[in-house]
Amino acid sequence: MRAWRWATNQLEHRPVFKNVLVLLTGSTLAQLIAILISLLTARIFSPEDFGAFAIYGSITGVVTAIASLRYDMTIVLPDSDEEARVVGKLATRINVIISVAFALAAVFLRNWVFDLWGNRVVADWLPVGGLSIFLVAQVTILQYWHNRTRNYKAISINRVEQTVGSAGGQLGFGVAGMVSMQGLLFGTLVGQAWAFFRLNAKAKDFRQPVGEDAPSLAYVAKKYKKMPLLNLPNALVDAVRVNGIQMLVGLVAVSGLGQFNLAWRTLQVPIGLINGAISQVFYRELAAIKPGGMRLLVGRTTLRSAVFGIPPFIALYIVSPWLFTFVFGPQWDQAGDFARALTPWLALQLITSPISTVFVVTSKQQWLLAFSVVFAAAPLALLAINPFGLLGTIAAMSWMMAGLLGFMIVMALWAARDFDRTADSSEA
Repeated sequence: MRAWRWATNQLEHRPVFKNVLVLLTGSTLAQLIAILISLLTARIFSPEDFGAFAIYGSITGVVTAIASLRYDMTIVLPDSDEEARVVGKLATRINVIISVAFALAAVFLRNWVFDLWGNRVVADWLPVGGLSIFLVAQVTILQYWHNRTRNYKAISINRVEQTVGSAGGQLGFGVAGMVSMQGLLFGTLVGQAWAFFRLNAKAKDFRQPVGEDAPSLAYVAKKYKKMPLLNLPNALVDAVRVNGIQMLVGLVAVSGLGQFNLAWRTLQVPIGLINGAISQVFYRELAAIKPGGMRLLVGRTTLRSAVFGIPPFIALYIVSPWLFTFVFGPQWDQAGDFARALTPWLALQLITSPISTVFVVTSKQQWLLAFSVVFAAAPLALLAINPFGLLGTIAAMSWMMAGLLGFMIVMALWAARDFDRTADSSEA
């Protein structure tokens, strides 16, 4: 009872912590539901089906990341809701234009897509990606509006609705007999559409027409032009890295991509949850740090993450080949091997995730951008060459990425050292 009263008191007196907890609860529940339903869909759909859908998702994922030119993030910045509403309408119009342009381009490039990946289903259904892009990007725009109005409960519920709708839709189409890439696609679209309409219904103030004295679209586009100019390149690099890896794996074998995709999606769930907890603690400490203590904090946090994160990955490395076939079925035997190959990279990802904000706090964003370009180009180059066969190349890529993330730790310590030196300069 004492612990319960303490927790209740913390929530009442720390609204930021309460809001974070609300969002984290929604994300956690959504990811757990996705994993539970995937236990069933993995036994209904084949690795080839998941591989084809992963190609579709990777292509649309790159465009979705830039569908609103990052103006969606700007919605929280204006002082007035009127100006924020104009920014939202600007982001929506850009989203519509890019989504329609993608659909038209996909129609004209169908034969090229087929020649590249050798999958007619992906080529024929890729134009539907315009709808996927619009729905996902528009949900993101609405989430930023609800973030502005501090309606965190709506965001949290929406994440669960989208996951339940998409995963449940896939399961429903599979049980109904559409055991193909189309079943995965239609099921996902059901969840995306449901999430959009539900969140849009709760944003009546966002849909209100703007007043005559409201700023024009051109005005807000120019006022917040730094967002597409500075933030868009980072978003594009990250999107190309994450999705480009799967596109290149798909060039080798669509079924192999299905196996790789299941391993990747499954391992990202615990990593995302652990990273969220560690990052929140570190960010709170980082916000209060003064020059002179940054390097010690970075070193202590890195060590803490390593002690906390490495043992589970050692266990995963040992049991993953057996675990994946036991949990998902015998057709996913290669997924366990891919999971084992990915453990060095993902272990270092867990360790380094909290310290990425150091470069922002210490005004070393250019370091992070340069590192991001190398971090994106290196795995894509190795996969394009594919010198060791698919599994061997994935393992080599994993160790290479782990090495790069190890260098990122060194960079963070250098940035922290420079930040700490400002204390000596001020004292002098």
